[in-house]
Amino acid sequence: MKPYNNEDSKKEQVKDMFDSIAWRYDMLNHLLSIGIDRSWRKRVVRMVAISRAKRILDVATGTGDLAIMMAKKIDGANIDGVDLSPEMLSIGKMKVEKEKLSDKIKMAEGDAENLVFANDEFDAVTVAFGVRNFEDIDKGVKEIYRVIKPGGVVCILEFGNPRHKIFSTVYRFYFHKILPMLGRIVSRDKKAYTYLPMSVDEFPYGEPFANILRLAGFKNCIIKNLFGGVAQIYYGVK
Repeated sequence: MKPYNNEDSKKEQVKDMFDSIAWRYDMLNHLLSIGIDRSWRKRVVRMVAISRAKRILDVATGTGDLAIMMAKKIDGANIDGVDLSPEMLSIGKMKVEKEKLSDKIKMAEGDAENLVFANDEFDAVTVAFGVRNFEDIDKGVKEIYRVIKPGGVVCILEFGNPRHKIFSTVYRFYFHKILPMLGRIVSRDKKAYTYLPMSVDEFPYGEPFANILRLAGFKNCIIKNLFGGVAQIYYGVK
């Protein structure tokens, strides 16, 4: 699905959407997840650190939260962050400079489905809450596989749906009713936070997405459920 009802490609609409909400994205992200998203990113950082990765690509880096966390926690890490949205990147670059991490993190506009990097360039590729926004998920995953070195890892954090029936009912009410209303009020974008829950519903979370990773060539694929299945971490080795 697309964020807006117009003829532009999903890729262009996603870029426009994130440009429009960039100035409130971090605050809304932490507020609407009650800060839990930070702990989820920490899990990703630990998994990447265990793999001993040093050269890391953060796809759909947004305002750089995950990239900054990895730069702080992984000794010797050298990170490239790419994103479609120049407004999100602008905020991310300011955060990187404020944290004095410009020597460790480079951020640039980039398309996950057409990465400019060479084959076998990175020890690890991460994506946090970005895969469901790919226009072509299969193509994006294949590009990620291409740029990872043999023996390198992919670590993807994405929303899912809780498995417990009662929790799922409460969660879906919040996600489909409360979150869009709060998001519209704060971001002033009527579509962005309606798109979010709908894009999660359409994402092939769980084994279907793990199978996409396997078809791209990744081995030893595992899924870690977070907060009862609200989110998952997908991990694989090239």
